[in-house]
Amino acid sequence: MTEKTAKQKTLYPRHAADRHLVDPVAFFIAMIGGPGLVGLIGFPTFVFPVATAMGGPVYLIVGIPVMLIYMAQHRVTPYDWAWLALVTHLAVFLPIFLFAGLTKGNVDSSGLYLVFGCFFAPLWGCISGTLYAALVRDFYKQTL
Repeated sequence: MTEKTAKQKTLYPRHAADRHLVDPVAFFIAMIGGPGLVGLIGFPTFVFPVATAMGGPVYLIVGIPVMLIYMAQHRVTPYDWAWLALVTHLAVFLPIFLFAGLTKGNVDSSGLYLVFGCFFAPLWGCISGTLYAALVRDFYKQTL
């Protein structure tokens, strides 16, 4: 009888030990605050606020799921945020740029997003990672 109960599976299995918890409040403040803070600081140049208005929604729509998936598996630093933001940006906009070039489409706007995004995505990622590191509290961490 002991052998039978020892092999029995539980109804609620435990989570894997390598899963990391995310502080949701710090995460969403950091994701919105990264582009917002860069846009506010660079306001006199006019380029930074326009880049925030154009690329900020894409950064949030694509970046939130990517960062949540990555953060569930790894502990992240601001440099990890910056690197992941750049890689994600290239994965999204490089195929769009190449497709526009091959089909004689509008290469100007896709090239503009690609070039400026290669500068702003890692900058926003680094600022977001720094904000998250400053705001994260173990008490509020939970699975998302």
